[in-house]
Amino acid sequence: MDLTVTEIAQQRLSALIEENDAPEQAIRVFAQAGGCGCSGPQFGMGLDDPQATDSIVEFGGIKFIADPTAAEALEGASIDFVDDVMQQGFSIQAPNATEVMGGGGACGCGGGGH
Repeated sequence: MDLTVTEIAQQRLSALIEENDAPEQAIRVFAQAGGCGCSGPQFGMGLDDPQATDSIVEFGGIKFIADPTAAEALEGASIDFVDDVMQQGFSIQAPNATEVMGGGGACGCGGGGH
């Protein structure tokens, strides 16, 4: 798993770990249900303990973990923190996610009449 994490995202994630008094935990990056459509799969993050099958990478002193499928989809991904008029929160851009997790390049969910 190869990630890039912006400095602002590192600061926000470090603060989250500190607020939760969880220095032994890592940031789990996971695929969320309902990630169909033009944008491809969606991802989420949360504090968690590493499991034996997880991929682990450290960036800026923060450990990131993902299950094998999510880790493959996160190759070359970037994590940023966006704070503007339209939105505030973490943004994960994963260019390989659609190829790894499916999506087929079509927009929308369901239908299709195969």
